[in-house]
Amino acid sequence: MNTALQKDWDEFGADKFVFEILQVVEVTDNPNFNLSDELTLLEEIWLEELQPFGERGYNTDRHIRQA
Repeated sequence: MNTALQKDWDEFGADKFVFEILQVVEVTDNPNFNLSDELTLLEEIWLEELQPFGERGYNTDRHIRQA
């Protein structure tokens, strides 16, 4: 739940927002592959790249999920 995002969604409407796929995870049969770990790594990479905090986005917490 993100109150700032919800407020802007309600005020400006859905047509003012864009959702984009940043990266597709390729699941492999490799026994060492762990989807949760991969998602955590990608989240960390994209948060670092985009810095979606404050005026640049709706993220309020710089912490990522725990693998």
